[in-house]
Amino acid sequence: RVRPGPERREKGSARGLRRWRRMGAQARGSGDYYLGLDFGTSGARAVVIDAGEEILHSEKVDYDGGEGGGGNNATWEAALFGLLRGIPSPLGANLRSICIDGTSSTSFLVDRNDWTLRSRPLLYNYSADASIVSRVGEIAPAGNITRSSTSTLCKLFTWLYEDGGLFPPGGDEEAEDLLLLHQADWLSSLLLERPDKAGVSDYNNALKLGYDPDLRDYPGWMKSRAFSHMLPKVVVAPSTPIGRVSAAVSREYGISDRCQVAAGTTDSIAAFLAAGASAPGEAVTSLGSTLAVKVLSRRRVDSLEHGIYSHKLWGDLWLAGGASNTGGAVLRKHFNDQELADLSAQIDLRDATGLKYYPLLKPGERFPVADANLAPRLEPRPAEDHRFLQGMLEGMAEIERLGYSLLQEKGCSTLTRVMTCGGGSKNAVWTQMREGLLKVPVSSAANVEAAFGSARLGKRGVTSSS
Repeated sequence: RVRPGPERREKGSARGLRRWRRMGAQARGSGDYYLGLDFGTSGARAVVIDAGEEILHSEKVDYDGGEGGGGNNATWEAALFGLLRGIPSPLGANLRSICIDGTSSTSFLVDRNDWTLRSRPLLYNYSADASIVSRVGEIAPAGNITRSSTSTLCKLFTWLYEDGGLFPPGGDEEAEDLLLLHQADWLSSLLLERPDKAGVSDYNNALKLGYDPDLRDYPGWMKSRAFSHMLPKVVVAPSTPIGRVSAAVSREYGISDRCQVAAGTTDSIAAFLAAGASAPGEAVTSLGSTLAVKVLSRRRVDSLEHGIYSHKLWGDLWLAGGASNTGGAVLRKHFNDQELADLSAQIDLRDATGLKYYPLLKPGERFPVADANLAPRLEPRPAEDHRFLQGMLEGMAEIERLGYSLLQEKGCSTLTRVMTCGGGSKNAVWTQMREGLLKVPVSSAANVEAAFGSARLGKRGVTSSS
């Protein structure tokens, strides 16, 4: 049984956790500070910033155990309160906000009366059985995000129709006390005096459950179903204050009693916000094993056939994007890191290869070309390795350009600048190549820690009137 309240939190609060702590500027005893907490796939991190968004404190804990290695409720709770205890007292005493992000669609059921767990947690990467996906497909419209096997609605149906012994006999969908919460929803609720029995979530975490931020409600095809009472009823914009920290949390962890808990977001969106983007047209490209693009937009853009969907932020601001199967994994199939660095130094950007590669590990592409059978195009191969690498980098840069062009064609705000995160951001030659194609400034992201993005989000919630 997992309940709010520091009484049980202290038990084994550090068990299974490995800690790394970094201090920024000397902790000051006055001013306003903002705490961001990121609960990722393998651990959690806390970041405290000041009004100028300087990092004053950073600590990370790794958690062990849990399905898929992503932790479980006990390790998440221990990490939360372990990180709170590690905040220097001058900072905790002047915290104005706490904001938490979690992995997308990680969720579980609780009893809304006493907050005890009523299901196993299903993590972000849990893929529902085909029979469950088919059940969702019987009620969800074609192309709806809930029809994905990793959606939160598929997780709810897994608990209802696949997991046995969790619900009253004959009343699977009518167990009135059951409430679905996302990881970030639940962790935030543990900080409050009285968690809302109706359930509180945010636009971003609720998207894969089926919530429609344009309607500011669940669609009719969900509201008419018997399970609808299990859905969080209060869904707000990320950063919205949802209540002050409880007296017990304030007393036990030395946190200001005026500190607000702000509605959170998903870890990927928090990482985007950490990069420094804040205005329409500003974008972030992630150059990791795959290539993903996200751009702030005044308009919502959704095109499932092109792999594009949008997250609602606040006001009229949306975060639209897509992810290609190209990226660093293709490069590393052919070259190691040292070879990539050495060969990149030999590239002459004045002499394009004209190879028109489409670098993929295997057939199939999601964005900007939606083609499950699209074959990799990596021939002909030049005799010189640096020309082969240049051809691949040119191909990936063109895929990025096509992605942003497609987003603009579908109605996104005009691209103004691109910030880059991931290993590829360190390749200066590639950055120059991409900047030439995109025709906007391209730079490395200011910060890549999702906890920093959540801290920024919480700061916005208590300092902005919009």
